[in-house]
Amino acid sequence: MFYQKKKRRGRAVLLVCALLIFAGFTYGYVSNNKPQIKPTPSDVSKLPEKDDKIDKDGEKDTINKNTEESDTTNEVGQNDVEEPKHIVDTVNEDSNIILKTHYLKTGEIDTQKVRIPITIVGASLNEFKSYIESNYGEWNIRSVSTKSASLFKEVEGYKPNSFIVQSDEGYVAVFRINESGEKEVYEKTNISMSILSDADKRKMEEGITVRSLDDVYNIIEDYSS
Repeated sequence: MFYQKKKRRGRAVLLVCALLIFAGFTYGYVSNNKPQIKPTPSDVSKLPEKDDKIDKDGEKDTINKNTEESDTTNEVGQNDVEEPKHIVDTVNEDSNIILKTHYLKTGEIDTQKVRIPITIVGASLNEFKSYIESNYGEWNIRSVSTKSASLFKEVEGYKPNSFIVQSDEGYVAVFRINESGEKEVYEKTNISMSILSDADKRKMEEGITVRSLDDVYNIIEDYSS
């Protein structure tokens, strides 16, 4: 009787093992032959769009960031550049007025350089022009700048402080031109016009203008020898 119970128990164990093996085999077979779910075309097309959107947004953010950095750099660069200072051109202590006088009787042109008064230093160009027009009305203005003014005029008479060797009452005489441009007798000589050649007589009648007494005496010496 004990043997039969043991035999039945062994059969039960074998049956259970067989069932387990069969269940395992069945499960494996079903798992391997289960149909796989493939993504639809619409799902496939949606995936790259998301990636593209991410890439585009990232690229846009990068461009905006670079633009902001560039604008900031330009603003900093512009702030670092100093604006050029405006230099006002004015009359200074070295500025001067050039006066040129043409004496028609002798053809000489006398040039004088006049320093400007201290009250004009620092004046603008228009102020300097107004000063010239107010104080040199008889002169013709040729050019005016803050550095210099060039004026010109013609005079019918002789150059002041010059000398003229000329005939007077039959003799050779010396005349001096005063500050007003008028001729005054400076010295009369005993050289008679009668002893001079015709060419020298014509020169004495017209008069020889010289600038110094040394030149006067040289001429008189030539005519008296």
